Amino acid sequence: MDHSIAKPSCPSPEPSPDISACRREAQELLAIADTLTAVNTKLAASLATWREAMMTVLHESQESLSTERTLEGLALELRHRWMALAQSVVNRDLKSPPDDYLPLLPISGGAYYIYERVKGAVPLEQRLNAGAPAAGDWQSSHVLFTNGMAAIAAVLTCLRQWRETLLPEADRAHRLDACIGYFESFKLLRLMNSAELPCTNYRDSEEVLALLASGATDMLFLELIAYDWVQSVIDPAKILAALESRPSDRPWVLVVDSTLLGAAFDMMALLAAMGDRSPVMAVEVRSGLKLDQVGLEFANVGLVKVFGCTHADSEQSTIASEFVQALASARKVLGTGLSIQQSAVLDAPWVFHPQLTAAHTQRIFDHNRRLARAMSDIPGMFAQVHHPALGKQSQLAWAESPIVVMTFHPGEDTEENHKLLLAVIAHEVRQRGLVFHRGCSFGFRHHRCEIVVPESGYIHQGGGPRGFFKVAMGVRGGPSLEGVIQLLQALAEFADFDALRTAYPDLSSKRALAALPDLQSLRTTR
Repeated sequence: MDHSIAKPSCPSPEPSPDISACRREAQELLAIADTLTAVNTKLAASLATWREAMMTVLHESQESLSTERTLEGLALELRHRWMALAQSVVNRDLKSPPDDYLPLLPISGGAYYIYERVKGAVPLEQRLNAGAPAAGDWQSSHVLFTNGMAAIAAVLTCLRQWRETLLPEADRAHRLDACIGYFESFKLLRLMNSAELPCTNYRDSEEVLALLASGATDMLFLELIAYDWVQSVIDPAKILAALESRPSDRPWVLVVDSTLLGAAFDMMALLAAMGDRSPVMAVEVRSGLKLDQVGLEFANVGLVKVFGCTHADSEQSTIASEFVQALASARKVLGTGLSIQQSAVLDAPWVFHPQLTAAHTQRIFDHNRRLARAMSDIPGMFAQVHHPALGKQSQLAWAESPIVVMTFHPGEDTEENHKLLLAVIAHEVRQRGLVFHRGCSFGFRHHRCEIVVPESGYIHQGGGPRGFFKVAMGVRGGPSLEGVIQLLQALAEFADFDALRTAYPDLSSKRALAALPDLQSLRTTR
């Protein structure tokens, strides 16, 4: 395996319980706030009372579940305060301001536009481009969209329009073949399928790589860690082997969805390993909501990063930059650019911050890897634990994930048992005082879990839909991290759901979730 796409030969050891995890998070949150002080002291002054509360936690609180709950509240308070500050700057701006009026962003300054739908996201794109200098023979540029799915849709739309420019010498209709698992992306691929550009998804990476090797595939769309609930890992050695067999006169395009990996994915390393078999253009697309916003979900954003080769002939060297312009144009036509409110919130200096994002992502990976390994050898209620660190490709640089997925034994994979498991977890979380929520997505500061039953495509051999228990460990270390791992280990040790039901005879699965509060009571308390 090429050393550039393998993990370091001396990986860091598994993290031991950190007795100062609460203090560490308090310092991190203060450091996040300090990045605002460095660029806008007036806005930063509005955080004075928040900072005082955080300093109290830093200097007086002990390592405890109570301190964790305080930190969770203060983290969300920082989110609330920043969003209010950022939007207060732009809330007076019209969606189509007069010519003699210059809208301002909180940090980046002027954001002139004639109509919000066509304004673009220039300051944030410039910040991202500045943090991604050329490497070797490749350089990259960013285009931002209102969310991840909008970004993927724009990429597929422009690939279809640009197929003759990108791949000018094909003697047949072009085709796009994919190996993706995320259900929304799969649905989008079916919507985009057309006679001009047939789009087909394959669950088996071997099958799609065989098409790449034969020269049949012109555009390859991959999730290197598939969002397919078993977290399949694509082996780069097999990609490189397919390219060695591919006819040399068949140019191709690569698209990678890196949402599960965030900024930790290194496209440059993969392209360098391909050498002279590399694509004419590569595209990385991901949701920037998950791992790029220090776990606080300020605003949806979809990120597209286009890679162009600088050593190619003059015509090829301009393809990537022209494709970037095509994406920006498509964004205007499709109405999928960032709103002025999104732009203002994302103008925070900690969003897409290279060092903060890298540290956040690595801790997320560490905690989920640790949970996966802690659960992997417990024979009991869960049939199997899925995480890239447990598979054959664990040595890959991208063999990481922000989630751990557990499957149920076929005879016990029922809605009633799903409700019982969630009821037991809710009960134990209350009893133990853990900061552990039921909810979807990943990349948060806290920890989350949910049970997912996909709409289609996942059926037991004997019939019936398959369910998956997904846990997303957050960035926070300390008592809840330890407590969640211990709780899930204890649950896994039950022989089956009958044993679990016997252990909790007075717990009704119907009470898995508390009823939603009365709407009027919510209005008076929030």
